[in-house]
Amino acid sequence: MEADRTNIVLTGFMGTGKTTVGRELAARSGRTFVDLDEEIVKVHGPIADVFAEGGEDLFRELEREAVAKVSPQRNLVIATGGGTLLDEDNVVSLLGSEIYTLTASPTAIAERITAEGISSRPLLAEADDIDEEIQRLLDERKGVYERFPTIDTTNKSIDEIVTSIGDAGADISAPVSSSALAATGRDSREIVLYGIIALLTVLAIAIFIVLLSF
Repeated sequence: MEADRTNIVLTGFMGTGKTTVGRELAARSGRTFVDLDEEIVKVHGPIADVFAEGGEDLFRELEREAVAKVSPQRNLVIATGGGTLLDEDNVVSLLGSEIYTLTASPTAIAERITAEGISSRPLLAEADDIDEEIQRLLDERKGVYERFPTIDTTNKSIDEIVTSIGDAGADISAPVSSSALAATGRDSREIVLYGIIALLTVLAIAIFIVLLSF
């Protein structure tokens, strides 16, 4: 059984790599990966449909519910939506977690989002100029994102980004299970026992040689 460990939360604008990096970080550190957008989709269907039904207000309400559900758990890597931590209630719910902001240049963000398909991004789908809307939202959210240690993902590999998160202070080491600790303890005891046996054997031989000399 593994000890409970602090959750690692990845925030930041859309297209900065939260989901991809989060999956790798979870695999490397032995945590469970949770994508908040995916949690909403599981229960309520595609996010585009949620926006069509009730707009951003409905989406943010469902997002708060998802945060409240996962935040009490431990051993997680949580990828938030780009606007999740704009809601102070969500920030409070995630207190005690290690929170890191992933960033990227506006150009890199636009390229990544365009490659994935704008239709999956309701906040940009209706924008007349995607580049301008990205910059506007980045400027609007800058203060929130900068509250936490930031990791630039522009032109970086997944491995480099995960390493940077570790360098920023996150515990990204693989967990040591209690069974492994127990095995280590047994190994140490066995080494001591073998050492004692070897010492006694040497002493016995020495005594035997001394007795032969008389």
